[in-house]
Amino acid sequence: MPRRSASAVSGGIRRAVRWCALLLAVALCSAPASAQEGADTSARDPDAFGRQQGPVVLVGVPGLLWQDITEENTPTLWRMADTAAIGNVSIRTATSRTCPTDGWLSVSAGQRALSVREQFTVCEPAPEPERTGSGAVVPGFEAYVRQNARSSFAAPVGLLGRAVREAGGSTLAVGHGAALGVADEQGRVDHYVEGVGDLSPELLAEVSLAAVELPGLTRLYPEPAEDGGPEEEAEQDDVPAWARDRALTSIDGRLRALVERLPAGSSLMVVGVSMDSGSSRLTAALSGEVTEEGFTGPGGYLASDSTRRRGLVALTDTTPTVLTSLGLRATEPTSGRAWHVAHRPADTGEAVARLVDFNTAAVVVGAAIPGFFSGLVAFQILIYAVAALALHRYGTGHRGKRATVLSVTRTVALASAAFPVASYLANLIPWWASSAPGVALLACVLAADAAVVALAVAGPWRRGILGPMTVVAGATTAVLFADLCFGANLQMNSPTGYSPIVGGRFYGIGNIAFATFATGMLMAVAGVSHELVVRGRRRTALVVTLVVGTAVVLIVGWPGLGTDFGGVIALVPGLAVTSMMIAGARVTPGRLVLVGAAAVAAIGAMSWLDHLRPPHRRSHLGAFAAQVADGEAGTVLSRKLGAMLGTLGNWQLTLLAACALVFLFAVLNRPTSWRIGSLQRAYEYAPALRAGLTGSLVTALVGFAVNDSGVAIPAIALTVAVPLTLSACVWTLQQEGTDTAPGRASSQTAQRL
Repeated sequence: MPRRSASAVSGGIRRAVRWCALLLAVALCSAPASAQEGADTSARDPDAFGRQQGPVVLVGVPGLLWQDITEENTPTLWRMADTAAIGNVSIRTATSRTCPTDGWLSVSAGQRALSVREQFTVCEPAPEPERTGSGAVVPGFEAYVRQNARSSFAAPVGLLGRAVREAGGSTLAVGHGAALGVADEQGRVDHYVEGVGDLSPELLAEVSLAAVELPGLTRLYPEPAEDGGPEEEAEQDDVPAWARDRALTSIDGRLRALVERLPAGSSLMVVGVSMDSGSSRLTAALSGEVTEEGFTGPGGYLASDSTRRRGLVALTDTTPTVLTSLGLRATEPTSGRAWHVAHRPADTGEAVARLVDFNTAAVVVGAAIPGFFSGLVAFQILIYAVAALALHRYGTGHRGKRATVLSVTRTVALASAAFPVASYLANLIPWWASSAPGVALLACVLAADAAVVALAVAGPWRRGILGPMTVVAGATTAVLFADLCFGANLQMNSPTGYSPIVGGRFYGIGNIAFATFATGMLMAVAGVSHELVVRGRRRTALVVTLVVGTAVVLIVGWPGLGTDFGGVIALVPGLAVTSMMIAGARVTPGRLVLVGAAAVAAIGAMSWLDHLRPPHRRSHLGAFAAQVADGEAGTVLSRKLGAMLGTLGNWQLTLLAACALVFLFAVLNRPTSWRIGSLQRAYEYAPALRAGLTGSLVTALVGFAVNDSGVAIPAIALTVAVPLTLSACVWTLQQEGTDTAPGRASSQTAQRL
């Protein structure tokens, strides 16, 4: 390269870096203002405790779903829903199956907890409390405390009961499970009765917090037989329909009796604390207040800063909500955030129907995920095998079927790369409202995939080596960027997004979406840079790469948008490698170390600024910064490291990543064995392809090391990057036999670069 060109490139790098630094500085400087806007205006004065007109009453109904609540079968619950704040509850605890004991212990701790179970597949009932005067002690409660203190979530079981007692209040439990929820660390509750019929208005008026369990909807709590004989327990996961209807009627009646006994001014929350069934779902929640005229409420959707979604809260949000209602501040070990109320449709039927639809989508996606990824792995491996055969057989020569085979191979490769973004675009269509939502979801994904591929091969860009690849990668980047800007609604209940049932993330960008987003962006800027460099505009290509890359880094890591700590650490090195290769600069270990330090510094700054917000307004980043400051981050890091290493046992994703790498470097890049060197030839036509692919591989490798999704990061990244690379390699083979021979085209391109 001439000296003047090198100087110009160097100057372009410096200017691009200055612009990116200015953009980052402006964004970071604007954060404290937004942090101040999130000041705590809802937390009440601790001295206000004891000035409540009535008790705070938490009613736990294991297995309660919104589809159960109808005007005909549960009139009391329906009337409450008419005026109350309502929502779905993600009941995920420390294990994938939330038994009633797990749910109540999570309420006790304000953190994901688990019970002591001899068999994971069997839910054991809560122990019967031992009476001590008007109160009781839960036998063996210390075992729950010790077990959860050692668990990966370090759940402080007994926190809720202790906080109430230390503030001078008293607790009441109705039922075995309720006693687990409000017992202090010694397992003590101040007052205990077996059922709602044993309650009196006088007893309710003298306590601060009452927890009531209304069982009957799950197989753990079988209903008495019709003839009064032994209890009948269902053989399947859920009780039979006739028994469930009868249990709902009984629960509704007991809830009505409870409301009639509550003094005016009582706060009432009804929560489905567990499922105890083979198929996990979102349960129902209602919140309101008892007045002289009866039960009333704010009439909206429940929401919290844990989920940042209307109509969705987490089970661990129950604890800080109770504490806030009592006039206490939620203590730091709780992972939840207090409920607040958001707008909902005025018609109760419509409001409830939306909650049912959301639950339907969550259940369908949850059930589809195993098959979805199995199909994805099988489809990808099949593509690699067929493409290898096609390239080997039709890579040289002038056979009649050659053009058709190569065109089909390129189209299928593009369709494979577009599959992840299609899974997000499918949520633009309300497939969950279909009578067969699983089939509708698959149809919507395939339709969206076809639309992206049609766009990629329809325009004049289809004639270029990286044209169709750039369209698919650009569409992936644009869709996920816009999704993050508008609340990440396309990722929620998507097979490659996140599930409210799993509860790993409720907002921001998930790890699988990050792998898709980052790879799409790096391959897209490589495609754009190729066109600019061919026109002699290398500096412009570098500026575009850095500006687009910086914008993606910011949105991935910014609290409340992407909120992905590991994503920034993984993406910055990949972006730096791609940028240096596009600029024609050497990629050295020293530069990579500096880039890594910059990535850690950037995410550290974002986390600390988020930490400056009040606790209930912090995202995952601010919460982690608080744990680092308190010396408690080791538990989180240990849990994430264990999760990352555990992903290596996922043979499907491990196989997918291995096959993709073998195809990329052994099939596309071994002309001796396969008589093709299509990857190297593609690099000759478009050197920017090497930059995008190398950056993607770097991001995938770092993402594997720093994210708890582990092997899923490189597996999904390669699912996008390798088919896009294959489409470029096929293009090089298609040029044989045209007016421009490969060698001559390569030479001309190299001269322009």
